[in-house]
Amino acid sequence: MNIFMPLYLKLSKKRFYRPFKPLGTKKKLWHLVSVPGSPAEFFRATPFLVGLSKIGSVVMLMPKNLETIRSFMKTKQFEIILYEKKPSLFSEDYKRVAVQLGNRHFHFLIELNQPANVSLPYLGNIQRRVSFFDKNIFPYYNILVKDSYTSLLEFFDIESTNGQEMFHFYSRELKTTEKNIHKSRPLLFINEATPIDWDGGSIIVGKDIMPDDPEIWKVLYIADAYYGKQDAFYEFALLHNKEIVKK
Repeated sequence: MNIFMPLYLKLSKKRFYRPFKPLGTKKKLWHLVSVPGSPAEFFRATPFLVGLSKIGSVVMLMPKNLETIRSFMKTKQFEIILYEKKPSLFSEDYKRVAVQLGNRHFHFLIELNQPANVSLPYLGNIQRRVSFFDKNIFPYYNILVKDSYTSLLEFFDIESTNGQEMFHFYSRELKTTEKNIHKSRPLLFINEATPIDWDGGSIIVGKDIMPDDPEIWKVLYIADAYYGKQDAFYEFALLHNKEIVKK
């Protein structure tokens, strides 16, 4: 972190105390969204992100560790700006993000990471800055919500949306993947060291396929059921309505 950053934040804090004006009802809204850096949290956020894209335009700030997930996203719904490290004031990543954003106007800045990045409000004159509740981030963020995505959906008046709409795999690729794994149906995706009885085929993470293999998402997509840890693979399975098997 730049040694001058804490002092700069403190001295410039008052600029964010200005009240924001209410929005007109007929405007096309532009949203700048800092998406969660954790893959599991990103999948939890997808129903909100898809819903948001239906009421306006969405520019995502996304860390490069989600690049594999980005490869099977329907990117026409979103503009995506990737960064290597957390964009902190005066850092190279912050400067690159600022250059890519240019002088565009946004109606909302939405930070989905916790704790919130207090450098992002400096990217432009964005009156409405939304984050999850944390008493230490006001006034950098001036709309603070509780109860996670439930409150965000209500605040933006977004109808219940299926987050799986964000993702797409080509049927030809899925057929190739299914042929290569050569497993019987129903297919269980096992993300756990402890074995489980299953009447059908199974594919075990760490044995049949490595967790960092890009093909693993296609395998999970074609699987019928999921068993194991409540991590990113679990969230992806929930999102795509896979049967969750418990021991």
